[in-house]
Amino acid sequence: MTIKTYSNIIFETKDTYKAMITINRPAMLNAIDYASLQELKDALLKIQKSNDLRVFLITGSGMKSFVVGADLKEMESNARYPKKMKAFEELGREVIGLIDGLDIPSVCAINGYALGLGLQMALACTFRIASLNAMFGLPEINMGFFPSMGATQRLTRLIGEAKTMEMILTGETIEATEAYRIGLVNRIMSQVEFPAFVEKFVDGLAERSPIAMKLAISAIRRGKTMSLHDGLAYEAKLSEECLRSEDLKEVKRALAEKRKPEFKNI
Repeated sequence: MTIKTYSNIIFETKDTYKAMITINRPAMLNAIDYASLQELKDALLKIQKSNDLRVFLITGSGMKSFVVGADLKEMESNARYPKKMKAFEELGREVIGLIDGLDIPSVCAINGYALGLGLQMALACTFRIASLNAMFGLPEINMGFFPSMGATQRLTRLIGEAKTMEMILTGETIEATEAYRIGLVNRIMSQVEFPAFVEKFVDGLAERSPIAMKLAISAIRRGKTMSLHDGLAYEAKLSEECLRSEDLKEVKRALAEKRKPEFKNI
C-alpha cells in the first residue's frame, strides 16, 4: 500500500490494482474549495496515467458527509471576483471530467451528505453506493444559479427528465431510500454494513478482467451517442478485440487447471 496525504485529500493505492481518494476535510463536512480541486486533479491524473490500476474508489472522511458541496466561505469571498468563480467552475468540470473519463470502473461511497458539487462528482462515477444516512440534493437554485458541472446532463441520463427537473428546480434533498428507488444509487445499506460492503464490492471489481471491463465501459459510453445500428457494430468490434485478449486465454487455462484466473490486463 502507498499513501500520499495532501492538505485536503488522501490518495492511496492498494494491492497494485486499487486506487482510493478520500476527501479529508471532516470539520467542513468535506466541502470542496479550489485547493481541494487542484489536489483532486493531481491525484486523478496519476490514476489516469497508471497501466496497473483496475478500480477507483472515492469517498469522504467520517460518516456524516461524502461532500457537502462547494466551500461556501470561499464562494462568498470570491463572489465579487467573476474570474475566480469562473476558474473554480472550470477546474470543477475538469476534475469531474477526469472521473467520468477513466477507463476503469469508479465507485463513489456516499457516507452522508452528497450535495451540490458532491452529487455532481458522484454522478461521474460508474457506481454509487450509499449508507442509509445519506442525503442527496442540488441546492444551487436556492442561491440563484444552477448545477452546471454536468448535473443537467448526467442526472437526466440516469433518472430521467422529470425527476431531474424536480431535483434541480426545487433544490430539495432526498433520502437514500428515495435515491435508490429512482435509480440514483446502485446500492444502499446500514452504516454498520457500509464499510465492509464497499470493500467487498471494490475487491470484486478488481478481480475481474481489466480488458473486458474497459471494453464494456467503452461500448456503453460511446453507444449512448450512436444509433442502435452503429452501437451494435461498435459493440461487435470491441467483442472481437476482447476474444483475442490474453485475459480470455488465461480464463480458459484457469478453468482447465481449476484455479482463479490471474489477469495481466493484456
